[in-house]
Amino acid sequence: MSSGDVLKQMLDKYGNDEDVKKEIATMEKTFQFAPTDGEAYYVKVTKGEVTFNMGTDSAPTATISGKEETLLSLFNGTIDPVMSYMTGKIKISGDLMSATKMTGLVKKLRK
Repeated sequence: MSSGDVLKQMLDKYGNDEDVKKEIATMEKTFQFAPTDGEAYYVKVTKGEVTFNMGTDSAPTATISGKEETLLSLFNGTIDPVMSYMTGKIKISGDLMSATKMTGLVKKLRK
């Protein structure tokens, strides 16, 4: 299963989580994921609605790249996002603060 598949499954559950709904109610961001050894995908959050798309977005808020295995580990919670960034396992371009919001959402969706 790819990191995109795992993230899509997690996002499919967000409608049942009140904490996540509140957090994204006013958010307008696009998060691009660029696995170095897999297919690109992105998540668009617009006023409480979340869409998952394969491919690349023309103007993402933040792009998170790394090996497929590393992204999977981030989504599964087996590695720390901050340490992964600090050690170069993932790279983030664009709005770093927005990327941290995405990791917070993923953590809530993992419950």
